[in-house]
Amino acid sequence: MSGRLVTIVTLVALLAACGTAGRSPSAGETPGTAGPGRGSPGVTTAPRAPAASPSPDPSAPPWTQTEVSEWGGSMRSAVAFAADDVWAAGTVDEGETLITHWDGRAWREVAPPVRRREEVFFRLLAASSRDELWVFADDGRAWRRTGAGWAARGGLGGTTGADGTNGTSGTAGTAGTGTGGTAGPDRTGGTGGTGGTAGTNGTDGSGGLWLRAAAVAGPRDVWTAGTTRGDPARPFLGRWDGSGWSELPLPPGAEVNDLGALSPRDVWAVGRSGGQAMIMHWTGERWDPVPAPPVPGARGAVLDRVLAVSPDEAWALGTAEVSDRERRQFLLRWDGSRWGEAGPLPEGTRLTAVESDGHGGIWAGGEGRGAGDGDGGGGGGRTILHFDGVGWTYGRTPGTQPGPVVNDLARSPDGDLVVAVGGNPDYDEDSEAWIWTRR
Repeated sequence: MSGRLVTIVTLVALLAACGTAGRSPSAGETPGTAGPGRGSPGVTTAPRAPAASPSPDPSAPPWTQTEVSEWGGSMRSAVAFAADDVWAAGTVDEGETLITHWDGRAWREVAPPVRRREEVFFRLLAASSRDELWVFADDGRAWRRTGAGWAARGGLGGTTGADGTNGTSGTAGTAGTGTGGTAGPDRTGGTGGTGGTAGTNGTDGSGGLWLRAAAVAGPRDVWTAGTTRGDPARPFLGRWDGSGWSELPLPPGAEVNDLGALSPRDVWAVGRSGGQAMIMHWTGERWDPVPAPPVPGARGAVLDRVLAVSPDEAWALGTAEVSDRERRQFLLRWDGSRWGEAGPLPEGTRLTAVESDGHGGIWAGGEGRGAGDGDGGGGGGRTILHFDGVGWTYGRTPGTQPGPVVNDLARSPDGDLVVAVGGNPDYDEDSEAWIWTRR
């Protein structure tokens, strides 16, 4: 059986838009950060107790496995525009790239924007509309969907060749002395190395990045964030303005872990600064620091995920350091004027992805502790939970995946369908790339 995703259950309709979009400051502008007295979590009283275990929801439709690869894969990201227009990306066969599309009847593999599939790892899909669907590799390279194909959009530090591969860069040297390739994103070696040879497929530079987040706010507002792969590594924040990429400065000690965009004038960035949770908001002209509520009992905190739903609704998932050995996740909600705690998370959960339910609540995916959830007992991992703003519930998930981890969630615009994509990272080359759906 091929490692490609193989349809095992036919869907009647599929899912929807997954909200991630990123942003960054305009050229030369330094984003603000939340410092003491401006939202930095501080040490207060005893740590807040976790919520009681989530309740089963026997009336909820079960999750169904609709796609699975044979071995060595993991689906990383999903985005949907309609029930018959859904995209998912990941890897199969221990590293071969995969982009697949749901047309309302079946999943069909789409030709990727590279010829050598094993040389790129697709980490994220992001979009602001059907016309602005982008795919990003883990090394920071980007491609935009154009008609039936893909157009290379390069990445920070260099451009991408027509076949999606990087050219050869010159060796390090004094800025401007060489005629060869473009220097990497850490700016070492200037704009060309002495004796460097121009790449036949494009100039190098993107391979020196490790992408964490990407978001599309509009045709001229695409954002990426992550770290460089140099020694020492450093955080970066990048922006596509319609003609090229530029790197925006970050304050010392600050890093962005996730991005969420609603429009070119409404973008969220979360991460940490100085060991504390950091929230920034892009207004179209600058990044403004936004206070994060203190985490009771925490001596440090970081925000890992952000979900932008509307100007009056956004969610952020973070991790607080309670002691040398204890870490605790927390959930924040934006109500249009301030961020506040959304209530304690269920005990024994480790969440990895969030998506709106369209009714003021969220779906949350995490790490399963066994082969499927069943009724939540035994080896059930309660891998996908639902929060309605008051309490947590869970439904039945497929029992075919040992140790599943949800990497992304997406919901159809009408809310009838939710999709989850993931893998089984604890099983290395035996990991299966899977897609679950719920109507």
